[in-house]
Amino acid sequence: MRTRVLVALLVVAVSVVVPVRMAWSAPETRLEVLDDASVAGGEPVAFPATHMAVRWSGEDDADVRLRWRTDAGWQPWEQVTVAHDLEDHERGVVYSGLVLAPGATRVQTRVAGGTASEVEVAALDAENGPRRLVRATPAAGGAPGDPVPGPPQPAVVTRAQWGADESLRSGTPRFAPVTKLIVHHTVTDNHDPDPAATIRAMYAFHTEVRGWDDIGYNFLVDAAGRVYEGRFARTYQPGEIPTGEDEARQGVVGAHAEGTNTGSAGIALLGDFTSVAPGAADVAGLEGWLAWKAARHRIDPLGSSTFTAPDGGSSRVFANIAGHRDVRATACPGDRLYAMLPAVRERVSELASATRVPRGYWNAGRDGAVHPNGAATSLGDVRATRLSAPVQGMALTPSQRGYWLLGGDGGIFAFGDAQFFGSTGAMRLNRPVVGMAATPTGGGYWLVASDGGVFAFGDARFFGSTGAMRLNQPVVGMAPTPTGHGYWLVAADGGIFAFGDAGFRGSTGAIRLNSPIVAMERAAAGGGYWLVARDGGAFAFGAPFRGSVPGLGLASYAGSAALRATVSGLGYYVLGADGGVFSFGTAPFLGSRPGLGGATAAVDLAVLDVPA
Repeated sequence: MRTRVLVALLVVAVSVVVPVRMAWSAPETRLEVLDDASVAGGEPVAFPATHMAVRWSGEDDADVRLRWRTDAGWQPWEQVTVAHDLEDHERGVVYSGLVLAPGATRVQTRVAGGTASEVEVAALDAENGPRRLVRATPAAGGAPGDPVPGPPQPAVVTRAQWGADESLRSGTPRFAPVTKLIVHHTVTDNHDPDPAATIRAMYAFHTEVRGWDDIGYNFLVDAAGRVYEGRFARTYQPGEIPTGEDEARQGVVGAHAEGTNTGSAGIALLGDFTSVAPGAADVAGLEGWLAWKAARHRIDPLGSSTFTAPDGGSSRVFANIAGHRDVRATACPGDRLYAMLPAVRERVSELASATRVPRGYWNAGRDGAVHPNGAATSLGDVRATRLSAPVQGMALTPSQRGYWLLGGDGGIFAFGDAQFFGSTGAMRLNRPVVGMAATPTGGGYWLVASDGGVFAFGDARFFGSTGAMRLNQPVVGMAPTPTGHGYWLVAADGGIFAFGDAGFRGSTGAIRLNSPIVAMERAAAGGGYWLVARDGGAFAFGAPFRGSVPGLGLASYAGSAALRATVSGLGYYVLGADGGVFSFGTAPFLGSRPGLGGATAAVDLAVLDVPA
């Protein structure tokens, strides 16, 4: 029996009003390797475990089973799943994936079939060890000075934030140009209550049991779509999002795909996708990271290219975005995830496309007027229509050949290829309708009222609302997730309410604002969003900050009505209530309609960015 205590670093921030911000460290990670668990009655664990894994010498298709005892008694026998990413072919050693075993105090193994000898169990506790106060890590912002066009860099949970014990890694990182992106699954639980703890346990298992110098994967994604920094590359600037690269943009060499580690970046979805498909959120997180990395290194997401082993070995052609099984005889990344890769490549290509640059935009007024700018042309408006309530917003169809206008009573006006699927115009509402959002298919839309009541039409699904909640401030808008399987609502104080597969990335609910929030916009990738206040202040959560109106030093300002992002996420527009348009980041200024106000005030903006 060998026992090792592993110390992990910070995760949970503590609000301390002192010059140096402090945080609680992650709990210590404890590891014990048990080599006598096959005896009758099993072998005791020195501490209540949270995770377990098995290694043995022999066949990788051997039927090795594991069970453990908790305060509730012995749990059922469980056949372990081989983690092909960890196999040591040279020595003939096989490793299983991590198994959640909360509260395990005794463990037993048996071989039910095949050849397996020297069976050992690694018991880990990644949740219950002591914590200590350490210096807090600043929030990551973005890779500074990044001129590469393309989608935004996703927010990343840093090594410090998930609790990496940097004393466990060894050696000096190696770097190489990135030409391939390889997708994995970790063969861990699909309903993980604490992904950070699993990553800490995985890091300990990779270094202390597998014998690697660091965690094998370059990045990881959890079921909520959060991206985690994997293998250490370098010390980043304060607030810089980890890139997994040196300052020359060469990728750190991982240990995720034997024979193709040098020259590739490996990203792993937490879970086992052999017979279960990953959810929409983790796929969106994967796609966002792949799109950013592909654009950054000018990798064609839909293409294949020749890869030559760095040691002068054989050359072969395989997909630029590949599953692990494309480069090695393995079941990784699981049948269900592997089957999704063609669709993933298509989505990544769309997100990474540099051709999707704004060519024009429309802004809608309270009076129902639609003012086109740039290459945008009017498809119709309702200025000549007697309105029951002023126009509150607009939404584009996916083709951008049509749009809807929204009245404050929930009336819907469809133009171009936009179709009418229903409205609340004839309903008696508790509160006025303040916003709308279209589904990704264009086959439906949601409306939201100021009390947070949500109304779904067409193929839009209802995922929840705040209609029955007591709100501090009224709801002022909504935004759908990229999948259409969820949405966010935003209140005037910047409070965020997430439903379906929408993830909470932060809010201004606890911030003292100079003026109320008036609208929100979702990022195309990464699960983030922006909020904009009436004074034009922009707030970015899981999305890049590109500037705001107060920073322009204007002598006067009529107030903001909306914020709309470019498809790349590298820029956005802020619409003033007077029809003025302010562009930030890479968003090009394409004209405006100043002088609006009162009954004609601008209320929303829609961006035309499809190729000509």
